Amino acid sequence: MLISQHLKKSALYLILVITSVLGTIGCSSDQQVDSKKIAMDLNKPKDDLAKEQDERFLVSAAEFDYEQILLGKLANQRATSPDIKEFAKLLEETHRTSKSELGSLGILKSIAVPSTPTKAAHAVYDEVNAVSVDEFDAAYLTQVIDRHHEAIGVFEQCIGGNHDPEIRNWAITKLTFLRLHLAKAMDLDAQSGPVSELIR
Repeated sequence: MLISQHLKKSALYLILVITSVLGTIGCSSDQQVDSKKIAMDLNKPKDDLAKEQDERFLVSAAEFDYEQILLGKLANQRATSPDIKEFAKLLEETHRTSKSELGSLGILKSIAVPSTPTKAAHAVYDEVNAVSVDEFDAAYLTQVIDRHHEAIGVFEQCIGGNHDPEIRNWAITKLTFLRLHLAKAMDLDAQSGPVSELIR
C-alpha cells in the first residue's frame, strides 16, 4: 500500500514535470501551454470536494509564488530605490522557498501544482515591465500590495475552510509572512510619494 502510494505520487510529479517542459520547449511564448492549466487537468477527475479545495489552493499559491519571484527579479534589475531593490530580493527569496515547499506538499498530497510560471504570472510581469523607468518603483509596489491583499484573502479562506490539516498549517505559517510583506510594501509605497498615487 505504501509503495503504491509512493509510486502514484512519483508518477504524478513526473507527468507534471515532463508536460511542463514539453510545453515550454515545444511552443512559442504566445502559444505556450499554461502550467496552471496542466496542473488543474492533472488533478481531475474531482470526486472529493475537500480535495478539490486543496488542489485549487495549492495551485493558486504556486501561481502567486511564481509571480512574486518574477516581479522580484524584475525589480532587482529596474528599481531605482535601493530599499525597493532590497525588498524585492527578500520577496524573491521568500517565494522561492515557498515554491519549493509547495512542490513537496503537492507530492505528499498527490496534488499537481504548476512547475513553471503561469501565463497569469507572466502577464503581471509584462504589465509592470512595460512602465517607464520613472514610474517603475511605484508600479512594482502597487502590484505587490494589490496581489498580497488578494493572496491574504485566499490564505485566510484556506485556514477557515475544510482543508487538509497539513495544508492548513502551511497556510497559517505563510500568512504571517504575507502580512509582514504587505505592511512593508505599504510603508515603502507611502515613502515614495505622490507618483504611486498616479499609478493606481
